[in-house]
Amino acid sequence: MPSAQGFILKAPTSTDFYPKSAARADRQTGSGRMPDCSTSTFNGKRISSHRCHRSTVSTMDETRRIESAFWKKTPLQGRQITSADVLRAYGNDTTSLRGGFFLQRLCLQNILHNNRKVTPDQVIQEFNREPGRNNKCQLAIARFKAECCLRNLTLNGQPVRTDTVVRDFPDGPEGKLGVAHFKEQCCLKSLTLNDQQVTAAAVIEAFPDSPEGRLGLARFKAECCLKGLAVNGQLLTPDAVVKSYQAAKATLELARFKEECCLKGLLLNGRQITPDTVIENFPDDPEGKLGIMRFKEQCCLSGLPLNGQQVTPDTVAKGYLEINATLPLARFKAECCLRGLALNGHQVTPGAVVKAYQAARATLELARFKAECCLKSLPLNGQRVTPDTVVKDFQAARAPLALARFKQQCCLMGLTLNGRQVTADEVVMEFPDSPDGQLATARFKAECCLRGLPLNGRQVTPEAVIQDYESGNWLLERAIFYSLLALNARKLHGNYLDNQHVLAAFDAVPGNHSSGQTRYLIKKLKQSHKCDETSEAQDIMQKAWQILNSAPVKDEQQRLQCILKFMAMQNELTIDHQRVSAQQVSQSIKTLKRSFQNARLHFFFLAYCYVRSQPVDGRQIHRHQVLECLHSFHKRSNWQRALARWFEQYSPEANIMDNLLFKRTNTVEVSVASPGKECQRPYQVREYRDETENTCTTRAVTASAAQTLEPPLTTGGSDVPDKSTRQLTPLTLKVLEIIQEINGSYNDPAILITGSYARFLQNLCSVFNDIDIICTTEKSTRTLLAKLQTLNTDRDSDIPKSIIISPVPGCPAIQLPSAYNIDLEDGDLATRALGFQVSVDARAAQNATGLAVEVPGVARPVCCLSFAEETRLLNDTLEYLAENLDPLTKQLQNGPVFDVPRTLLFNSPQNTDERIYGLLLRCLLTLNKARQFIALHSAEGRSGKNDGSTTELEQQRLHALAEHLQMKLTGHVCCHAFEQRVNGWLLTAPQVNGYQIKRKAFITTLLEMMHPEEDRINSAR
Repeated sequence: MPSAQGFILKAPTSTDFYPKSAARADRQTGSGRMPDCSTSTFNGKRISSHRCHRSTVSTMDETRRIESAFWKKTPLQGRQITSADVLRAYGNDTTSLRGGFFLQRLCLQNILHNNRKVTPDQVIQEFNREPGRNNKCQLAIARFKAECCLRNLTLNGQPVRTDTVVRDFPDGPEGKLGVAHFKEQCCLKSLTLNDQQVTAAAVIEAFPDSPEGRLGLARFKAECCLKGLAVNGQLLTPDAVVKSYQAAKATLELARFKEECCLKGLLLNGRQITPDTVIENFPDDPEGKLGIMRFKEQCCLSGLPLNGQQVTPDTVAKGYLEINATLPLARFKAECCLRGLALNGHQVTPGAVVKAYQAARATLELARFKAECCLKSLPLNGQRVTPDTVVKDFQAARAPLALARFKQQCCLMGLTLNGRQVTADEVVMEFPDSPDGQLATARFKAECCLRGLPLNGRQVTPEAVIQDYESGNWLLERAIFYSLLALNARKLHGNYLDNQHVLAAFDAVPGNHSSGQTRYLIKKLKQSHKCDETSEAQDIMQKAWQILNSAPVKDEQQRLQCILKFMAMQNELTIDHQRVSAQQVSQSIKTLKRSFQNARLHFFFLAYCYVRSQPVDGRQIHRHQVLECLHSFHKRSNWQRALARWFEQYSPEANIMDNLLFKRTNTVEVSVASPGKECQRPYQVREYRDETENTCTTRAVTASAAQTLEPPLTTGGSDVPDKSTRQLTPLTLKVLEIIQEINGSYNDPAILITGSYARFLQNLCSVFNDIDIICTTEKSTRTLLAKLQTLNTDRDSDIPKSIIISPVPGCPAIQLPSAYNIDLEDGDLATRALGFQVSVDARAAQNATGLAVEVPGVARPVCCLSFAEETRLLNDTLEYLAENLDPLTKQLQNGPVFDVPRTLLFNSPQNTDERIYGLLLRCLLTLNKARQFIALHSAEGRSGKNDGSTTELEQQRLHALAEHLQMKLTGHVCCHAFEQRVNGWLLTAPQVNGYQIKRKAFITTLLEMMHPEEDRINSAR
């Protein structure tokens, strides 16, 4: 099927006298077939041209041979052919427009002529040099002006208006067909005509009733169907498209459309199109046979069965050999090499792929493959492929856009060219001044914006990226960038983007983009603040479900529905007010068509249920069931190996954390609810983010599975693993490595690990859920968030990885710093690997040296905030709240109003009283942390581990300040009203799921601190 931008992408070669585009010519060199001299192509459609005269046949053959040598870069008579040679040959031809078509191709492809760019005005001048008969010159000029309009090229210094293009097309069948194709592109690109948007219905009406018009109409209907473009308010069905292709007698195109329907899961006549049906629809001719083999290749690579069996790589390779498809075979070998698939029982080496491309004379494809080897560190003939080698290959292939894209990857990955780093400025200068180059430049600027890479010595702002996308009318790119800004806590015009802004940006793009909206909302589910009174997660879940029901691509719709159901089950949310069980998720996954992608989804679901001991239909999932699922993938393929490693890391059998948690002898765990007692699983509350989130649904992959990956190593018969054997997930290790890399550029650590993980590394706690980070400067915070973007573009990953960043509000009035929540996802079904919270707190800079702790898997020692320093910071907070509680209350009653965030119950205060209640609750959270620290100090002293690092003065200060704040709360003027309000909530709050039950129990514990038992705090001393 042609792409939605097929008209535009083919334009550089559409007026050439060769049946294939320039990119295609590079990919399929060796095909020297020429069309009859009475025909040519425009936008991929055949058009008539001047009749040949017998007296000029030899001359035309010679000029064709010269131009062919130029495009194929093959020498004639011992020298390379230049563009000047071609134009000189066409200069003797006064009977055709071939010279104009050649110059047009140079212009649209941004190829230099005599070391200068070819301007649109020069092309028009060449067409007018010898006007053709029967309006051929006028038709060619109108088509070229259409390209200039679509590509934002100027004529006579002015942009070409859409209205002008339509008026310039001559009357007649070819002119009407040209107008229809132009309106088609205006519709797909959201361009206006006569100051109105061009609708799909208007395009359909524009196609003439001719063989070419009927074929163009069928192709456009196919685009509407696949992209969800409505016609007169109704979506086009695949059945309607099939009828149009049948009317156009386009057998091959009909087969390709049915192939698309099969791959996307669209229904035809109310039924799924099977791969076997697709094979039967291809015609029995060379193009049909090639189409069959390409579809078989798709089945092999995606896991679709044919005749009930998996298509093997050997079957595909043999089929290509039988039809002598040299280049497609080389491409398939490249895919096998990159995916780790075997041919004839042996892994395909990069060297074998290179030989296959060389045999096909595919210089551009060869350069692209070498680029992949370079970026993925695949050795070629035992040696590393250097970026310099790849650059030379792209230059030899005359592929400026591909070269620029490769340099972009070198820049983003930190690879060197000619011994030095590639800068963003160099990359931007490399992109050609063409529509594709302009779009690639805008996308690269977006990457620079998200990663903090400077351009021209300045940071790229989100506003500048949006302006670029809007000027090029790339509305889908703008919507995607909006979603990235929202998912990475970046501000636009001074504000964070909410869900409504992002969803509206997708709605502004022609077609149906409900799948993209749903994928965005699925990620936002991870960011929902579960401590809010109103369930943001539930609202997002229901909104995503409603949007997804309008998705036109059924297979993608069903897959996303499975993910939503799983997340609803995992987070105890409802869909249409109904709870979702593991059995329902399992049944939903089984309804998906067979493919490797859906098998991977099934694998992650089984792995989750196994690790969590989650029964499905009353039965436990066993380890062997998960391993059996791996057999559905190609043996020894990259996917199979990657999934096996993932399961080994997350499986309890391959994990020492359980032993580490429950058999570690040198640590003490303390219960917050009973600080004087030790317990097996403490419930710890953070200073900057409470842990009332639904950890019961994520603890398996958060606390136990996500931390230690290696099997237990024992010494001397002890079952307690040595500390040096502990490892974190690779994704978490990358984050810690990035932090230490940033610290290396500062004299003192600008980023410190704190919270339960810091205490875990200091042998004070034996368990941690997430990792807290303190950034001592705004600059280090921005640097960290920008560098974390690299985790979203891991080219070597066979398992989806992503990072989601959400802002957490602060409050200067109570010295509560702003923060960011960072969730690392590793695998399908939004599997959470680990979470980070980054606080921006300059107070830590007063003693930023920290403790350097060796962490296996991290090259540099990890800088931690010492427990003594953590106690000092807590004491400062306690002192400030105790001294300012009454003034802050008066300020809320009489002066400027401010909201106190992260208060469990009053995050959206409706009046002054609720703001005061939020302040009181925030104080209770801080007091609760103080009680925890008092218990930890007491346990540390009893175990004899107190090495004097935590001064006696700070400990005494902690006791005194905690008691002082408690007295302030007990005697507060709003104490009675506050207790009544919270008790009322406790009596009426729903307890439907585990999170709600847990939150209610925790708030009850907090409220009890308003009337503590006598000497309760002192009892922990």
